[in-house]
Amino acid sequence: MTEPPLPSPASAHEPAPAVPSVLRNRNFSRLWVGTVTAAGGTAVGSIVLTWIIYSTTHSALAVSLLGIVQFLPTLSFGVVAGALIDRLDRRRLMLTCDLGRCVCFGVLALYVLVVGVNLAVLLGGVFVVATFSTVFRPATNAALPRILPRAQLTDGNGLLQGGSTVAQFVGSPVGGVLVLAVGASVGLLVNALTFAVSASMIFLMVIPGAPPAAAGAPRRSLWGEVRDGLRFVRTQRALLIITFTSMAANFFLSIWGAFEVVYAGAHLHQGATGFSILVAATTAGFAVGAILPGRLGFDRAPGRWLLPTWGVGGLFVVALAAASSLGVAVALTVAGGALLSMGNTTWLSGVQRTIPDEYLGRYFATDEAGSFAMIPAGIAVGGLLVFEYGIVWAYVVAGVGALLVNLPLFLFPVVREWGRRPAAA
Repeated sequence: MTEPPLPSPASAHEPAPAVPSVLRNRNFSRLWVGTVTAAGGTAVGSIVLTWIIYSTTHSALAVSLLGIVQFLPTLSFGVVAGALIDRLDRRRLMLTCDLGRCVCFGVLALYVLVVGVNLAVLLGGVFVVATFSTVFRPATNAALPRILPRAQLTDGNGLLQGGSTVAQFVGSPVGGVLVLAVGASVGLLVNALTFAVSASMIFLMVIPGAPPAAAGAPRRSLWGEVRDGLRFVRTQRALLIITFTSMAANFFLSIWGAFEVVYAGAHLHQGATGFSILVAATTAGFAVGAILPGRLGFDRAPGRWLLPTWGVGGLFVVALAAASSLGVAVALTVAGGALLSMGNTTWLSGVQRTIPDEYLGRYFATDEAGSFAMIPAGIAVGGLLVFEYGIVWAYVVAGVGALLVNLPLFLFPVVREWGRRPAAA
């Protein structure tokens, strides 16, 4: 199969730029501020919505419906969103999505304040917001290569992922405080304002490059472009293996995160305090790991670093099953989270370097749709494992499964050589 051309080797021997140098790029710094602010606001909104739905309905089913509704748009028409991203101006599309999310949360805040809590209205609003997010996330990933030089993509992805992780961690307790102190409507309004900040940052950005379709050129139908994108992915053997591997890994690793509260309480006997410490450790690991690949030069051979990060990260989940103290569990959580985050940043940057610009939106949206489908499936299976065999065996299955499904990343030479920069021009 024909692989996309390797990136230019002109900068192969240049030292990796310091992370702050990426922030000197005005377009990227604005994107970073907007993304991190919106991530914090999303965490606030998620806590507020979960609390008010549960406190008014006292139904676990209603809470589960909230989670399902957030996944539905990506599963339903994620691949169509990818075609739109490659078809339209990405900056305008991102701006429209942020304004749409801002208006939706503003309307929900006003509705809750004036009318009260209505489950159907809240779920409908969440569905609309999730629809905009289904377009916004892959559009951001597809736009980044137009904003940053290739040598800075890894650092840029790391800062976006690391900053968003920390913002979400901070936003969750803020959401709880807002609900108790000033009411749910204010929490929803805060979420709306963070999307307004993100929209203002995108409005000030200049994303170089014209829209993919040149003026006057014949254009396929939307569904034709969807099919074209799927055909393209099928021709990229290395990328196809990596994509299916990451989807399978998401199935197993979702068990780790979803049942961390059970692990802290039933296995470590640490209760809410231990759970909060483990969540903080997970956040720290993911935040630090996100910025390490650029420092360590993983972008020179991304295919070779996927198994040592994603696969070995699964071994740390297995080690958690054997841990008996909170201190050991915290150390393993930080290390495992860092490895998985390093793999995510390495994969993301490798995709941005090797896939042609006109296919980036369709690839990222398709990958996200597959990954999102695996997460609820993994959580469902994990729940059965915890119920039948306990959290220890659930973590063993999660870790071993993550390691085994990542083995193809090592077994296939085409994957090991994926995205590798030549040693010299």
